[in-house]
Amino acid sequence: MAGQNVSDLKLVIIELDGCIFPLNHYRYNFYKNLCKKQKVAMDRQTFYNALGNMFTMYDSLPLSSTTNSSSFNQTVEKDLYDYLEVKGIKPNDGVMELLEYLKQKDIKIAVVSTHKTKDAIRYLEKGKLYNRIDYVIGTDTKLQPFPSTDIIDFLVEKYGVNKSQTLLITSIGQLLDSGHAAGINLIYVEDLVKAGDKEHTISYEVSKSMYETLNDIIFGRYEDFSMYQSILGMDDNMSPEELHSVRGHLADVYSGDNDLMDIVNKTYEWRLSELNVDPVALDDEITKTQQLKIIKQEELEKEAQRLEEEKRQQEEVPEELPAEEEEELPLDDTEESTSELSLEDELAGLEDMLSSIERGAQENEEPAEELVEDDLEAELKALEDSLPSLDEEEEEPAEEDEEVVEEEATKEFKPVDKPKEFFFPDDDETSLSLDKQATGELDSVIDKIFSEEEKETEEEKETDKEEPKKKKVTLEKVGSALMNILYTFSLSLVILVVGLLIYTSLQASFEHGVLSFVKDIYLVYSNIANAFMSAILTVLHAIIPPIPSYANWMKNNGVISSAAAGVANVYFFNTFIIAIVEVVVYFINKKKDKE
Repeated sequence: MAGQNVSDLKLVIIELDGCIFPLNHYRYNFYKNLCKKQKVAMDRQTFYNALGNMFTMYDSLPLSSTTNSSSFNQTVEKDLYDYLEVKGIKPNDGVMELLEYLKQKDIKIAVVSTHKTKDAIRYLEKGKLYNRIDYVIGTDTKLQPFPSTDIIDFLVEKYGVNKSQTLLITSIGQLLDSGHAAGINLIYVEDLVKAGDKEHTISYEVSKSMYETLNDIIFGRYEDFSMYQSILGMDDNMSPEELHSVRGHLADVYSGDNDLMDIVNKTYEWRLSELNVDPVALDDEITKTQQLKIIKQEELEKEAQRLEEEKRQQEEVPEELPAEEEEELPLDDTEESTSELSLEDELAGLEDMLSSIERGAQENEEPAEELVEDDLEAELKALEDSLPSLDEEEEEPAEEDEEVVEEEATKEFKPVDKPKEFFFPDDDETSLSLDKQATGELDSVIDKIFSEEEKETEEEKETDKEEPKKKKVTLEKVGSALMNILYTFSLSLVILVVGLLIYTSLQASFEHGVLSFVKDIYLVYSNIANAFMSAILTVLHAIIPPIPSYANWMKNNGVISSAAAGVANVYFFNTFIIAIVEVVVYFINKKKDKE
């Protein structure tokens, strides 16, 4: 289930019979051979469904009518132990590595068996695993056997951990149901049969081996389904029905890609878990709603067909006019004929009027022309009388008037060093002209003004061109800075992940082999990173109290474990070192460019 996580484990419960040793395979082969001798059909799924409780597992199998389940179980277990004591028994691939990893992380390990506790201890001793286990418990105690949650509740209470910090690793369906009912994290390991819909739905992960289980635990903390929801089109504001619709569309598009569909389903289940919605209940509800819609659509289609049939029948019946309408028809014809006659009368009247106007115009045409000519001659004559004679000379102003004009001009204007001569042209008495010297000075001033205006215009144009260039350069610098920051963080993350992968694959060599000195170097580097983060967080916490102190960051941040916080310190310190190197390289290159 996508709501589960393995980021802060304190207790891991591992099933013995199918995960640590292949005991269920031996039991199945023994029982299948016995059924074959008695010519009774037997399959893996039937045997798998019966696993979980040693007292009842053989009650539902085919030979239960001829054998006593309790005595038969004792016989099978005794023969199985004797056989493996002679042949020898080894744990499944990946078990030793998983137990070693859990021990290093100080995670408690409890082993549960569907059979007796003492038998489980004997198998662990033969496989040389008993000294790595913290607690062993079978179904022969006073606690209720599986699928009851008593054993899981007992272990959680014994070690004082939260259920969110507990993980059950099992290959048996009844134990998976028990863990789901207890509300702990689950990893299902395929053993006798492949995982079905139930196993995929209620498990955090489904693995094919204990190696994959170890991989899920190590890298599960880095798996965040929230980063997939935007890519898959699942919004935070979507309702469960809308999420179901999106999941259905993606299932149609990516039906051939099992890995991608696994991400789609887990992201969908994670979103529903955030809304506290059960995926199975939602599917049932939507299925019922769709069935009701189909039924309603069929009813609407039937009703539409019935209405169309009635309409078609009505159209086939000929319409008959009522008696009253037939009587009114002659009246309508009379009104139309009356209106037509009135229009003809109006047209005839208009034609008579036009003909009379034309006759009057012809009769009065010649006298009108004579009147117009007489009027024009009279007006021309009056205009000639009103105009002054061009031959007459203009009267000169009196001498007294000239003297008065000169005195007034002397009062209004002061003399200048170089008087300018003003004269009025003959063609336009209202225009003012200057002499040649004044005209030249005025032209030079005008040229200066226009040249200054042109310079200002060119400067404005250059300023307008420079502003977009400056903006473009600023945006380029900001984009380059952001890319450098992203590159720095990404490079630091790649270095960290590669280091984790190398450490995981060569863990034994780093711990006790030839590469142990690399581990010592890393511890020194990690201490430096922790000291660096301690100084940074102490200063920031003093300035901004909401930022956690170093102690709270390492132990009580409520988001990641203390081990993950130590890895994060190394990551931030790596980023800081890379950033310093990039700054130094930048200034060196800048100095070279200047030279």
